[in-house]
Amino acid sequence: MPMQANAVALTSQEEPAPHETRSGYGVLPGAEFPTALYVSVAGAFAWMFGFSWLAFGVGGGGVGLDLTMVTVLATVFLTIPLAMYHTASTRFPSVPKRMAAFLQSPIDTYTGPMPPGQAWLEVLLIPGALALAATLIGTVYMLGL
Repeated sequence: MPMQANAVALTSQEEPAPHETRSGYGVLPGAEFPTALYVSVAGAFAWMFGFSWLAFGVGGGGVGLDLTMVTVLATVFLTIPLAMYHTASTRFPSVPKRMAAFLQSPIDTYTGPMPPGQAWLEVLLIPGALALAATLIGTVYMLGL
């Protein structure tokens, strides 16, 4: 009996919807933000790694290998999106938003529009916090030596 109920349910389903394009189809990934935002994120990561090397890598203590592995992994982690952007930019000839256009238009998110400054802060929050933490922890470590 359950097999017949399943068969009836399957035959009464609607036809699949016609092919619909995705919302971001044909748009260069990363073009929704200006280049300065991506540069600020990369700068925060560079600050974090530079200060970590300065505080912990120079004095010895056996952390050189650890910092080397973290730096290699972070470089790969940050380089993969650049390679994807380069590959996509050869197929989609759009350009990133200009700073003035970015600051004047809200950013569409899943929960609704967001002011551009808030979006920038939200993107930069974690890299900035990591850079600040590396600076504070490294400074305390160097003062304790």
